[in-house]
Amino acid sequence: MPTPISSRLIPPLRFDSPAVLPHSYFWTLDHSTNWMLDDPGMLNFGTGNRYLKRPETFLEDYRRLTDVTAALGIKSIVVWGFLRDSHGGIDYARRVAEYAASRGVAIMPGVGTTSYGGIYYEGNHPYNIQTFLRRYPDAHRVSEPGVASDGNGVCPSHPAFLDWLREGLHWLFDQFPIGGVNLENGDYTVCHCPRCKERMASWPADDCDFFRFQAMSYIPAVEFLRPHLKDKLITWATYTGFAFGMSPENRDHGRYIGDRPPAILDRIDPDAVAQWTMTGMVRPNTPYPAPVPLAAFLDDGAPAIAFEHPRWPANVRPTARRSVGFFHQGSQWHGVARRYACILGTIKEACLRAARAGFEGLGTHGEVTARCTPWLLNYLAFAHFTHRPEDSLRQFGSQTLATVLGNPDDGAAFVEVLAHWEAKSLTQDHRSLVKSRYDEIVRNVAAGKVDSLQPLQLWQWLDKLIEFPAGDPSPSVLMI
Repeated sequence: MPTPISSRLIPPLRFDSPAVLPHSYFWTLDHSTNWMLDDPGMLNFGTGNRYLKRPETFLEDYRRLTDVTAALGIKSIVVWGFLRDSHGGIDYARRVAEYAASRGVAIMPGVGTTSYGGIYYEGNHPYNIQTFLRRYPDAHRVSEPGVASDGNGVCPSHPAFLDWLREGLHWLFDQFPIGGVNLENGDYTVCHCPRCKERMASWPADDCDFFRFQAMSYIPAVEFLRPHLKDKLITWATYTGFAFGMSPENRDHGRYIGDRPPAILDRIDPDAVAQWTMTGMVRPNTPYPAPVPLAAFLDDGAPAIAFEHPRWPANVRPTARRSVGFFHQGSQWHGVARRYACILGTIKEACLRAARAGFEGLGTHGEVTARCTPWLLNYLAFAHFTHRPEDSLRQFGSQTLATVLGNPDDGAAFVEVLAHWEAKSLTQDHRSLVKSRYDEIVRNVAAGKVDSLQPLQLWQWLDKLIEFPAGDPSPSVLMI
């Protein structure tokens, strides 16, 4: 077995207590998961792209991500595009899952129930949605009353659908050593065919159509997976937050989501885990509500400002018995530049609030290599705060960041400088500290007196960062 790349990228972390958010995971799309950087087919944008890298790169990208995931103490990786003909199909997917299992990491394939590829994401395979639709052309979702979709959405009321879904899910778990699945159905889609309308009529009239449509595929999918619900992580995407009726306009992604939790929560097996979209429930990287300043977290693990959000009042908790959250900050959904951003404040806020709301875990993106310094920091922070969500930023620095920088004082000093840079309150002492640390490590590297280059990577990044004014977009792409 190859030497784990994590032994050089990130040293294995050791926490003195179990994770407070134990079912946390990294969410990935295969085509934009870039841990090996010399393949000309790399992409860093989009969602429905073709896979343009070599099949061998698929194996290496996920081997490296798996090694780092294991070193961080994170349990799972969601893989959308787990099964594609273009990167090795069944054989290479099995190798990815087997390697992850050998390192104690669970692969969770992304499974589209009525869209997003189906069980076999892309290729000529019986459990791929396009293949299914070629066999049953009358199974296309009706996107408008009486108009069949020309896309790849499936009608969940078609007579062949449930057999296809059940057989495909059983095949997936029989063939691969996976740790669960991440179910999606196609965001806010609805089928307007007569069969679906008839079935949806049995639901509460004030339930949003897309929730009722979700239920038609999610509930049977979870039922088919009942034998796995106790020992594997089966999550289903709601595509919304859960502060129903609390938002000023009560909208999510521009769509009305209702004044109360959807009826699916009362009808789906409670051992399945609702995945709530927390992107709008934690503070975005936009002027309002402004992100929680790093300075607020520097010496206070739970400042009052972290609980002041119109989309998530402090007393609101999800009504699902089991919940995880997923946020898009630090990804291409917020623009390519933001994909490479340092999001320590968002990670800390999300972990704090999720833990207090009784979540079992959080998902953040795992697509960017830890050679990108902002994401090295993000990964370390995600590991720390999923274990210790009440800790301050300084505690993160003196404990977890210290394992990379070499000592607690350097870790605490690093996050202090970062917080003051963001607050535009850097002093000359702060600048001198960074310069002295950077100059010292450069001398040690030149003399061959270092065991790891991670301290150089971090101090070099901070030294360059503080040359920019806080708020300048340039640091978003400062990836050294």
